[in-house]
Amino acid sequence: MQHLVFEVSDFGTPEFCDQIIGRANKIGFGAATITTERGTSVAQEIRNNDRVIFDDPELANALWRKADPLFSSSFKGHRAVGLNERFRVYRYGADQFFDWHQDGEFQASTGHRSMFTMMIYLNEGCEGGGTSFADVFSPHVFNDFTIAPKTGKALFFNHPLSHRGDPVISGEKFVLRTDVMFEKAA
Repeated sequence: MQHLVFEVSDFGTPEFCDQIIGRANKIGFGAATITTERGTSVAQEIRNNDRVIFDDPELANALWRKADPLFSSSFKGHRAVGLNERFRVYRYGADQFFDWHQDGEFQASTGHRSMFTMMIYLNEGCEGGGTSFADVFSPHVFNDFTIAPKTGKALFFNHPLSHRGDPVISGEKFVLRTDVMFEKAA
């Protein structure tokens, strides 16, 4: 693992992606929130997509078996140990987006902490809706770029990288998101 952003085509099968969308629809979507120093709130000017949250340790373990080889080397004195069992499914319809932000770190009761985001695009065919990266808040210098949604594609990136969910112009976009968890390397 040498890159701060990388993608893996066909990480999830079309059947897997359909199952996750079906599961999320069955649970029911609600307005996605943002977290600030003052707590959690809905802020439509920053983020107006819908979200479902569920915990699934078995899903985390199954996906980690596929992701583990991608994280074989240490990162900033830490080694990857698994995935967060908390999953979010995001649904973006026309004119929905998640403006520029950085993903926050999660500290588990085990002492493990998240350092990378894992997203799996669950569908394709929408217009717009890419995930864009730019040197907005980040201390990194790179050319701006956008990752286009494609069914089953996984996207991994370091939490402090500034990114956004670009507005969907038409159609719908579904994304599964969780975190890669790390512990101090021995």
